[in-house]
Amino acid sequence: MNTVTTPSNPNSSPTMSSKEIAELTGKRHDNVVRDIKDMVSQILGYSSDLRNEQIQGVTVEKDHRGFIKVIHLDHSHTITLITGYDARQRKKVVDRWLELEHSGNSPTAPKPKRIRKPAFDTAFARCMNVVALLPNVDENQKVLMAARGTHTLTGINPLEAMGYAALPATTEDSYQTPTQLGKPFGIPPRRVNQILVDAGLQVHTPGSSTGSDWSMTDKGLAYGKMFDTSRRGGKGSQQQLKWKPSVAEFLRPFSQTPA
Repeated sequence: MNTVTTPSNPNSSPTMSSKEIAELTGKRHDNVVRDIKDMVSQILGYSSDLRNEQIQGVTVEKDHRGFIKVIHLDHSHTITLITGYDARQRKKVVDRWLELEHSGNSPTAPKPKRIRKPAFDTAFARCMNVVALLPNVDENQKVLMAARGTHTLTGINPLEAMGYAALPATTEDSYQTPTQLGKPFGIPPRRVNQILVDAGLQVHTPGSSTGSDWSMTDKGLAYGKMFDTSRRGGKGSQQQLKWKPSVAEFLRPFSQTPA
């Protein structure tokens, strides 16, 4: 006989009826009902006939006359009840609970809700609306901040997704990296950086707060500009020093290509 009932609420525990407890323990059903009343009275601290009380974990079924027909107990109240029974009776009830749990009659834990990430374009637009309110932040930095926020929310950096790792200059000059500057002259970027150092345009500043290994000197201010650049992986930003094409005059004497 299986009178354990599983409530319709998936978060509730199954219950065992007083009739099954009587059957398992060999006790008369009315004696089990009496034991349950005594147990509940001890828990509540006052005498209870289970006619009106609403007790979590204890469900009373009544007949048409209003008399108790059967009582359903959750796991906690069932174990509490049988602690007053002898070892053989307790073991039968415990074994029954284990059987029910292993047979799949115990409630299934609700699946965690899947958190849906917003579309990256939607997230980027929302982030741009937020950074637009920030004071003393230039336009390039606002875009980079919105891109980082989008990466945090969606795992996608929209600038990198579009192959747009660096933001364009705000002037008509086309600023270039040391690699780009040295290419027409056959000069590797490391050598370009050293030439610019020797020319007094920059100094080596590894580990600077800007994220760039190079900083302009006062003389270099007329030729260079720091650009905000998104880091690889979309986490954070750094600054990169780029130069006007006119810097080529310092490189030309070191050209490795035919004139």
